[in-house]
Amino acid sequence: MKKRLLLFILVQFLFYGWLHAQTNLVDLEEINEKRLSINSSGMLVLGGWAVSNLFIGGIGMTQTSGTTKYFHQMNAAWNTVNLAIAGFGYYGLRNQSTGIGLSETITEFHNFEKILLFNAGLDVGYMAIGAFLWERGLRKDSTRMVGYGQSMILQGGFLFVFDAVLYFLSRSESSRLIDSLNYIQVNGTALSLNIPF
Repeated sequence: MKKRLLLFILVQFLFYGWLHAQTNLVDLEEINEKRLSINSSGMLVLGGWAVSNLFIGGIGMTQTSGTTKYFHQMNAAWNTVNLAIAGFGYYGLRNQSTGIGLSETITEFHNFEKILLFNAGLDVGYMAIGAFLWERGLRKDSTRMVGYGQSMILQGGFLFVFDAVLYFLSRSESSRLIDSLNYIQVNGTALSLNIPF
């Protein structure tokens, strides 16, 4: 009985030490802080892009004519939506807690990365529609269609790069978290821990 008790205490001591070491390797709160920081920075970049396009587009559409006027007009209109998305996104992130659990953290990463991939697909669609409008405008001699098409290609291109960069930054952090879970294996009847030395 004493041997079993001693073995049990030894295993508990080793398990506690291993858990403490794993906590030092991957701090869940730190990962959540980094996740929120990446997302907040992304919303600030999107907001900055939107404000600059609203400012330049607002001036440009009153000071130019023809294709350039419509290019600026679409840039300004497009970025009213971007500014709203950035504002609501940033506000929503400020109210999120970094003290969430492992499964919630993984879910947050997964959902955000799915949204970014979906948006990247939409961005390609925006550029394709822009190219169609540009080409059609040239055929129909429509300066409005050409200007709108050029603007949509620019805006879609920016958003594609934006979404791709955010995806890879987020993926880097979520991979770090997932890699830390490689030491834990669960099957239907047992939980095992691999302790690296």
